[in-house]
Amino acid sequence: MKGSVFQLFERFVEDGFGEDAFDDLVEGCDLETTEPFLGPGNYPAADLVALVVAASETTGIPVEDLLRRFGRFAFPHLAGTIPTLLAGLDTPRGFLANLESVIHTEVRKLDPDASPARFSATERPDGSLTLTYESPLGLFALVEGFLDGVGDWYRSPVAHTREQVDGTNATFHVHFDGAGPAPEPTIADAHV
Repeated sequence: MKGSVFQLFERFVEDGFGEDAFDDLVEGCDLETTEPFLGPGNYPAADLVALVVAASETTGIPVEDLLRRFGRFAFPHLAGTIPTLLAGLDTPRGFLANLESVIHTEVRKLDPDASPARFSATERPDGSLTLTYESPLGLFALVEGFLDGVGDWYRSPVAHTREQVDGTNATFHVHFDGAGPAPEPTIADAHV
């Protein structure tokens, strides 16, 4: 997993729980990584999972809620780093429909060692999308947070439901412009 994700998690924790909170988490975890997380570096995903679990234990916030909140927090920061790739992707639907073919393809070109999740989007007759997520990490709540962040970024409501989970893969039904079922309110809806 890219170091930039770890750096965003550090910022998320410090913004939400205090300046020393991230350092306290790192000290309390048995991480594979011993050096600081650097943006261009690649680090074990297990280290992020360990940090999230430790944050959950420290704050009492369930892991899924923390992941969703983090995804929502992280999306605008990640999107801001790739403005040229977002050119022409002016709606949440356009972005999600092209996530794999434009964004992740470019990520793989820039960093052959990167292994981002795989997404496929299928248009539904009602204008919604079926978004399929494939990753050995199974970070479904993080994807839900990213979807919330997509709606925030484009200032256009995105409603989504997790429809199917098969091991480490999942399918999400995504509605746009507030159409469709509203997501269940969770602590993730509150900003850090």
